[in-house]
Amino acid sequence: MPPVNKTTKPDEIKSSRPNQPVATFLQEAENLYVWCDDVPELVKAGVDEELVLKLPENIKACRDAQTLWEKKLKTPGDAQVQWKLQLPEALKLKAGLLQSMRFAFRNNPDLAGRIKHIAKGNSYANLIQDLNDLSVLGQKNSLLLTAIGFDLALLDTATAKSEELAELWAQSKSEKNHLNEAAIARNKAFWTLHRQVSEIRSAGQYIFRHRKDRYVGYVSQYWKQKDQRKSNSAG
Repeated sequence: MPPVNKTTKPDEIKSSRPNQPVATFLQEAENLYVWCDDVPELVKAGVDEELVLKLPENIKACRDAQTLWEKKLKTPGDAQVQWKLQLPEALKLKAGLLQSMRFAFRNNPDLAGRIKHIAKGNSYANLIQDLNDLSVLGQKNSLLLTAIGFDLALLDTATAKSEELAELWAQSKSEKNHLNEAAIARNKAFWTLHRQVSEIRSAGQYIFRHRKDRYVGYVSQYWKQKDQRKSNSAG
């Protein structure tokens, strides 16, 4: 079981993911607030009374932050949806262009080498750039393509698809940044509440170390059960 007086570093508050299910933690925080009517005793042990009084406020802040993060996680933005729809078509178009140009340029070592170089990239950024590069290369060597019955309109399609994907990729990145911002806000709210809950639990466990009837309310049942499962599996 993690020590209840765990010190959370500033960078942890900003970026670290919660160390337990948030819903479970929030319920335990609610339970703690109902349980800890021993405020005078807690204050004597050095706990700021405001720490207890602000529990409901910080519980709500964490719950709201978790809800917003889950909503953004489960609801991809329009750009992400469109990107997934356009990706298969773009990959098929690139593969078709490469196949046609390999055949059309097979007797030209320089052009064949350029096609080989373009074909190496396999990232999304490469896909966007490759479609444009293939279009430009094809337009400069249209006679060779025409000679094999290639549809030159596909070069314009590649240019348009490259531009479309570039815009969707940028918008998708922006949407993902908003998701990251929601995650950071959730993490910050979690660890802020976590430190608050840990301090109250630590004091309560010390004050009521000789009173099991009160001590039990200052123990995380989540971590207690997890420790028990580890002990059982180890035994």
